[in-house]
Amino acid sequence: MARQHQTSHGNDDAAVSATATPTPVVPSATPSTAQIIVELLEMLNAHTDREHGLTAAQISERLGISVKTVRTHLKTLQQLKPFGRNVGRLERKDIEHAESADPSVGWYIEPILDTAQMRLLSDGALISRSDGEYLRDLIATIYSFAGRSGQLRGLQQLDTPRNYNTEFLSNIELLNDAIDHERSITFHYCTYDVDGNLVPRRNRDGTIRRYEADPYHLMYKNDKYYLICHMRQYDRLSYLHVERFRDLAMNEADHTLSRPLDSFSDHPGTPFDVTRHMNERPYPMSGPAVPIRMRLNGPLEPIYDWFDEADVTETGDRQYEVKVTANETSVLWWALQYSDSGSIEILEPQSLRDRLRDNGRRLVETYGAAHAVTPPDAAQHGTNPSPIA
Repeated sequence: MARQHQTSHGNDDAAVSATATPTPVVPSATPSTAQIIVELLEMLNAHTDREHGLTAAQISERLGISVKTVRTHLKTLQQLKPFGRNVGRLERKDIEHAESADPSVGWYIEPILDTAQMRLLSDGALISRSDGEYLRDLIATIYSFAGRSGQLRGLQQLDTPRNYNTEFLSNIELLNDAIDHERSITFHYCTYDVDGNLVPRRNRDGTIRRYEADPYHLMYKNDKYYLICHMRQYDRLSYLHVERFRDLAMNEADHTLSRPLDSFSDHPGTPFDVTRHMNERPYPMSGPAVPIRMRLNGPLEPIYDWFDEADVTETGDRQYEVKVTANETSVLWWALQYSDSGSIEILEPQSLRDRLRDNGRRLVETYGAAHAVTPPDAAQHGTNPSPIA
């Protein structure tokens, strides 16, 4: 993509833009200087980026002011860098290697977001499973920060999930405040009923159960938005789905946590490393991270897609010995999802091998020949299906 270059002071009126000239408007009265500058910035923000400019003549026609006035204000903006954004002029040489199909010379303002940043933020918003209308507004706002390259094109239909929690967005704001001010929280935590609706968990006597926790950190993991927190009834960290919170309330006093996050550090006296902690858990699970050794026959994607800091040693043709530090239950789940390939064998610890064996035994008991299910059509025609191994 073409980047910003030193601007020249040549005449840009003769340059021909590859884009359509914005529709001119006839002002009802002579605009003030402030009005001209505001409209000029709005035009540059909406119709230009690093590969698309507008000539002074085009801007003059659109704003209904002289080319000389346009140039004067553009040069002033170029020096001032409004809102920390560069204002400059694209020449032919600046767009020779442009990625856009219709680059154009002329004046432009540097967008707040480039195309990659815009996509990353908007796609990140899409995985939140939030309210459809809210997401459309949010993504439109993100696109507006990308200048001309942020024009909404082919935005898919965004439907609100059927079991969407209408408190989700306000809960995020409340949790963020609670974390910032180190305030404890109380809430109802939901599960699903048979129809897929969120319903609060209850005590054995049927009353709605209210929880109290110390909130520490919000993080996306595996397309879920988690609150890392300390539930008061446990001596460990918990990882709760934010979309399942209802009736969330925050303590009115600051610094009301029962214990700080650093008290859960694996190394007493050192700060708790949230990023490393979550990287050691392919799935958010409580409990310590332990050394795990495994053998892999095949491609390395299952390793590096999940473990950033894996220690991998090549032992043969597409054969590897892998060492990671991770939560044992998380690796149990991870290993089971790749079990159909037969390419991964856990070597250590023995406790994890035992748990995998026990899970395998349960699978055999559930899906073995003794529990084979006769398909309806087979029963109707009197045929015997092959047993499921």
